[in-house]
Amino acid sequence: MSPVFRPVELFIGGIRTIIIDPHNEILPFWFREALSSRRRLIAVRIDAHHDMFQCSPALPACEGRGKFEFIAKLLPALQDYSRYRVNEGNFTCPGFHYEVIGALYHFHPGKNRMEAYGRVCGPETEDAPKTATVRDAQMAVYGGGGCGRIVWVDGQPQECRGCDARIAPRARRITLSDFKRDLQDCELPVAIGFDLDGLYGNEDRGPPEDVVKKRLDRIVTVIRSVSRPAFICLARSQTPRSYVPQNLVDRLQEAALGLINDVYGKRFPA
Repeated sequence: MSPVFRPVELFIGGIRTIIIDPHNEILPFWFREALSSRRRLIAVRIDAHHDMFQCSPALPACEGRGKFEFIAKLLPALQDYSRYRVNEGNFTCPGFHYEVIGALYHFHPGKNRMEAYGRVCGPETEDAPKTATVRDAQMAVYGGGGCGRIVWVDGQPQECRGCDARIAPRARRITLSDFKRDLQDCELPVAIGFDLDGLYGNEDRGPPEDVVKKRLDRIVTVIRSVSRPAFICLARSQTPRSYVPQNLVDRLQEAALGLINDVYGKRFPA
């Protein structure tokens, strides 16, 4: 078994920046921020993958409990849940299901493409993908038991390289100008998740320096649209599967941290 990478926390321009390994370990930070602010978060994802698949194990039912009281009770279990019970492809589903995430914007640096799962409108969100919990006989389809599994209500099959069709909600393609307008008026906390495979992944080709420079130039536009994020997570994506070349991951991490410092370190000097 690969050794567990312990999160590393930094403050860049006063903004909490956490380095994690698999991207699914952002989940406890989402829940804690939602509990602290008592509001849903807006997630901004910079990633070569959408990470929006379903069939995440459900947490104990929250019927009859206040939402934030329920989240507070979950916090002690969330680290193990994020590390061992969800994976790098399906960890977002619980964020929407437990109303921690109100909308998610996914920027694919390689394709220079922005997609939205829900939208933020000032202090509110709209059109977030809906979820449900499946149990009993339905669980034979999804391969689980216990509290059931979380699925998308209107999910769409998607073909993935090396696997059968998988289910994810339908994304809405938007322009970067749309994104900027949404974030300019946003009154909710924003959490940035930056997967290093968005800079250079195992499937990318070409000189890394050239590819990374081109993508950083695209990403900076997205980062600058978030005036002051609640926090930023950088995902190294080395375990349990590698999505980033091992010999490049430290250089990519430094490039990402440098970009964050260029934007926020100068905007909010210590």
